[in-house]
Amino acid sequence: MNPYKVFHSPCEFLRNQIHLVLVRPEEPGNLGAALRARANMGIRGRVFVVGQNEAFLTGEAEKFAMHAKEDLKQVKFSPDLASVLESAPQRLALAATARIGSSKRPHPLWVDSAMERAVSRLRDGSYRELFLVFGSEGSGLDNADLSLCDWVVTIPSVEQYRSLNLAQAILVFLYEANRQLLARPAEFSAPKMGQRDRLVAHLLQIAKDSGFILPGDPHKMRAKLETIFAALPPHLPEAQTLHGLLEQISRNLSPGDIQYKGRYKREVEVSPTIPIMKDA
Repeated sequence: MNPYKVFHSPCEFLRNQIHLVLVRPEEPGNLGAALRARANMGIRGRVFVVGQNEAFLTGEAEKFAMHAKEDLKQVKFSPDLASVLESAPQRLALAATARIGSSKRPHPLWVDSAMERAVSRLRDGSYRELFLVFGSEGSGLDNADLSLCDWVVTIPSVEQYRSLNLAQAILVFLYEANRQLLARPAEFSAPKMGQRDRLVAHLLQIAKDSGFILPGDPHKMRAKLETIFAALPPHLPEAQTLHGLLEQISRNLSPGDIQYKGRYKREVEVSPTIPIMKDA
């Protein structure tokens, strides 16, 4: 008999939609350990290694993979992170980092709350695939890689020693993903969008229609707004009044008549893909 208790997820298929990306890893053993952690947590999406080739699949990788060594045959190699993410247009990409935010980079979300939100987005169909992106053991993800991801996520640790071993960090992320997938059915299913989510969706649509979210969202404004709106309470008094205000704004936005101003103006002037509407 199996001495371990078996847990079942109410939405097992979501396990196939969570993928692991290792960007320029240095130690083959960490790839093997990551595959072992992935098997432990029941995550069955694809595994990508960026900046390495098949020569990275050494005996050390096999040794640390343990019972998941067969999964080494399924690892896909890519020259850059952009190629991996562009293969899945309806995706959410989470970048793991131990660094704090700055004026040019958003402050990271804690891994537990980020994974709760991310798995929720998979459940309600907002995104079809979730990518968990990790950098190298020595330097982590650089700013160019971070800019390709939607959310920046960190594991809270003591200030004196922020950095975790790569395989350990991957295990924490996958544990949190599995924990969310194991939610009780009553908690897991959401037959219709809640009051807060309906209002957030309305606000995001206005931000897009008004030009605050640029085509292609180069500044990740959608993700930043979602982070702000996540602090709203589930029940909002007089929510219909807010919807009425947004609908009135929407009615007064002429299609195709967006005036890009302020911090966006220079960018749209040099971009051939974004139309510019001059002031009357």
